[in-house]
Amino acid sequence: MTDAAVQHTDTSKSMVVDHALSRRLARDHQRKKQPALWIGGAAIVLLFGFGTFALNGNVRSLILAAFWGLVIAIGFVAIRHLGTQKLTRVIEGLYPSGERLTVTVSDTGVTVTTSATNLTVAASALWRISTAPHSVMVRIHGLIGPAMILPRELLDDADVARLRALAPRIRRG
Repeated sequence: MTDAAVQHTDTSKSMVVDHALSRRLARDHQRKKQPALWIGGAAIVLLFGFGTFALNGNVRSLILAAFWGLVIAIGFVAIRHLGTQKLTRVIEGLYPSGERLTVTVSDTGVTVTTSATNLTVAASALWRISTAPHSVMVRIHGLIGPAMILPRELLDDADVARLRALAPRIRRG
């Protein structure tokens, strides 16, 4: 089969946005980025606590490490909570509750349409597509976070595979 014989059509799906959508999408995003923070924090506590205990043999070093471990854990939980709240408000602004949300996947990219927004990411700008239980995150070159967080129910596995084919992680040339 030649490239001329392969023909893709635009796939477009829509839904009415419910009140819980923004919280589900924000939680998915936070879950994707949290493990590295927790591993880094635990490594710092272990290195600090057991390192100083190994150097001086004092049990107070372990107690101090436990204290700092508790402080770091509280900090991470607070950061996650605040990040989720902020992202929830942003998503609520993009996808207003009660409005119709339409996602169109084509060979030229992905388009999200509501009454408040019309966002398009060209296929040439796509960098990475990642999925979570309730969301699909579209990343573009140059951004640290996702450019779009889409509801998973609007993109089936074929749509995700199509977007991934358009968005290789490492571009050559």
